[in-house]
Amino acid sequence: MNLINLRIAWRNIWRNKLRSSVVMMAVTVGLFGGLAASGIMKGMVVDMVKNSLENQVSHIQIHHKDFKANNEVDFLIENSSGIIERIKKNKEVKGVCERTKSYGMASTASKATGIMINGIVPEKEKQVTQIYNKLSDSLGNYFISDKKNRILISEKLAKKLNAKIKSKIIITFQDYNGDLTGGSFKVEGIYKTQNGMFDEQNVFVRKVDLDKLLDMPANSSHEIAILLNDFQKAPEVLSQIKPAIPEYFSEAWYDIEPYLKFTSTLTEFMLLIFMSVILLALGFAIVNTMLMVILERTKELGMIMAIGMNRFKVFKMIMYETTILAIVGGALGILVSVIFTWYFGNVGIDISSVGEGFESMGFGSVMRPVLEFADYIQVIVLVFITGIIASIFPTIRALKMRPAEAIRN
Repeated sequence: MNLINLRIAWRNIWRNKLRSSVVMMAVTVGLFGGLAASGIMKGMVVDMVKNSLENQVSHIQIHHKDFKANNEVDFLIENSSGIIERIKKNKEVKGVCERTKSYGMASTASKATGIMINGIVPEKEKQVTQIYNKLSDSLGNYFISDKKNRILISEKLAKKLNAKIKSKIIITFQDYNGDLTGGSFKVEGIYKTQNGMFDEQNVFVRKVDLDKLLDMPANSSHEIAILLNDFQKAPEVLSQIKPAIPEYFSEAWYDIEPYLKFTSTLTEFMLLIFMSVILLALGFAIVNTMLMVILERTKELGMIMAIGMNRFKVFKMIMYETTILAIVGGALGILVSVIFTWYFGNVGIDISSVGEGFESMGFGSVMRPVLEFADYIQVIVLVFITGIIASIFPTIRALKMRPAEAIRN
């Protein structure tokens, strides 16, 4: 690319400062608006996926082959401690925990509702999920008491059952033999995650307490959850676990909750489409501006072609001017977007006034925009392509001029 041609194109752009500034600002504002909206949308999805993996799904789960289809108490993983010890040897594994799970009914003196009872080993659960971090200081503790039959419920479920710390909740369910059983549990802590649906349905008790009430066989569980150092290594680790325990059903997070992967992939695709539409609209504005430029400089272009400038050089000159308008406006838009994403990515955007509606869909009440380096590269390429495409029609218009007629006009 000839530096002299670029300098000439730059000077030509600023022959009409107001018009060029307006076009550049239009590109800047349009690009910033698109990137900011895309960043917020992507941030919400990233937050939802992270929250789901850390608090609910983990990266890999193991069950009895029939448990997920029926959720029957007798579909067990036998020798679960032995399986866990083998899994721990994998260098990609960060934490492993076992759970006993059962559907049941939670009731207080005034209300009752259906729940999923999660029997956990608190210290092992800390290695896999962040539930222990979801309790505020004023809402009890995470299984600190060594007394039996303690329960952790969500803030949403507490409101539904009119329960509070130290309230008694009666839980009824079917045991391992198919008989109706239950127990009285005292609320030790109240948690709150970003997923209102999960909160309303799930309670946590010690596995030893639940196993006793269910009359479970020793050293058995219904679910083994695995957290990895890198969630992207899930397919690789899963391929190593499956042959080791073929009698059980092992699956990764994207199979357990396929909507998480679909939502994440859809967001990436929507970013591309959204920015393409915005740049297409801005491209028409640039084309319109360059057509006006050519109309104003008809006599000038006719003269330089008459004295010997070939059409290819005229083509390059117009193309450079058009592309510079797009690139400068795009660079400013990206710069503002980087600052916006960095600042609000750390501070967050509080939407607590409408947060309840978002939480019902698994989103948080604080939005943090997220844009990766690859997203900016993608937009830079789109801006460059827009500049080149926008230069085609004005350049064709300029090349169709006949020097003699252009000078007369």
